[in-house]
Amino acid sequence: MPDPVADPTYRMALSAARAAEEKKGGDIVLLEVSQVSTLADYFLLVSGYSLTQVRAIARAIEEQVWENWQQTPRRIEGQESGSWVLIDYADLIVHVLMQEERDYYDLESFWAQAHRVNLPIAG
Repeated sequence: MPDPVADPTYRMALSAARAAEEKKGGDIVLLEVSQVSTLADYFLLVSGYSLTQVRAIARAIEEQVWENWQQTPRRIEGQESGSWVLIDYADLIVHVLMQEERDYYDLESFWAQAHRVNLPIAG
């Protein structure tokens, strides 16, 4: 497994996780999926507890990633409904979900073979 600290996508994921934490996102999980999927290198999963909070977390992540990495998403899905916002940065895919959606779809179990990366954040 490569050194995550030397990996720019990991560092971008860490920036996104910190932005989510600042907006009180819950249960922030980073999965390293490159060994089990060609979709991305990392999935960042974040819970929100209201539609407004989910949208605010997603917006904060976009702003932070732009500020630190000058990266814009290739695609954003779900902003209208706000119960699950997917932000696609190619090598990093961010899922900001209402807790009910997160429980129902259970992405952590679906990607159980992925390596769960310890994030040096409080949340």
